Amino acid sequence: MLSELTRIRCHSVEQMQEAVGHVWDVEITQSEPGPVETSLNARWIGECHVYSMRSNRALLSSGRRTEDFWTISPITQGCAGGRFRGKELDAGQILVLDPGGEVYQQIVAGHHQQAISIPRDLAERIVQAEHQTSSEALWERWCLKSDPCITNEVARTVERLMNAQRPRGNESRAGMDLAGRMIALVQEARQVPPTRSSLAQRRRIVRRAEDLIRDRLDNPPSVTELCEATHASRRLLFYAFSELLGRSPAAHSKILRLHAARRRIVARRDERCVQQVAFDLGFWHPGQFAIDYARLFGESPSKTRLQRQP
Repeated sequence: MLSELTRIRCHSVEQMQEAVGHVWDVEITQSEPGPVETSLNARWIGECHVYSMRSNRALLSSGRRTEDFWTISPITQGCAGGRFRGKELDAGQILVLDPGGEVYQQIVAGHHQQAISIPRDLAERIVQAEHQTSSEALWERWCLKSDPCITNEVARTVERLMNAQRPRGNESRAGMDLAGRMIALVQEARQVPPTRSSLAQRRRIVRRAEDLIRDRLDNPPSVTELCEATHASRRLLFYAFSELLGRSPAAHSKILRLHAARRRIVARRDERCVQQVAFDLGFWHPGQFAIDYARLFGESPSKTRLQRQP
């Protein structure tokens, strides 16, 4: 069944994070200062979810994808230049996101990305029946592919579905037909060389470092402590953060803490809580906290508390 088109406008990364929560279990943070405006258009085609996202600011998504979907995303000019798992994305590529896989995606300002998410059980059924192989064998050859013609075909399909009028009657096969066509297209595209082992090592370093940073938002770990936790040299630690996140460890730690402060201020908006939230997250100088907060979000902590709606 072709569902009604849903349009969501978000004025913070927290709202955007909630909107995509059924597909991504990620934390979204800003990578450049200023107010965030994002939009999400989405609809269901049978069991498949088709959607597109726009953002006016550079963002970073880190975490894991849901176990429930395979996702195919064409890389067009609208989202080229970003990075996924440390690799720069070029127009003409196709990003194929595995269920439960890591998400380290750097999103550029002006980003416009489309995607089709296919339920895992449906995708595995199609792969076994139509391509006579297992999903495990398929994933060894997928992740990032490159074929401008196929990329454009996937992008046009998403655009056509987003603009389609809802048909009358029961379209129970629509999702299965869509999923089968998209998987067949991606199968034909050329495989981009797999991730270097050194990049996989850097992903492990960043993952361990992030775990420690999030565990100690009130007392940010030093570079020495991060090196101890990740068994990485200072140089390798900084390379890993720069390649995957586009930030230094200290900058990433501060941004995570500022976003945590924003969430707590919104949750306690009926209280005069700004100074206490700052202290709880290790910001010992209220004036500097207010400056850093306003520089990132484009508004003061007090304005967030007074105006932000749940």
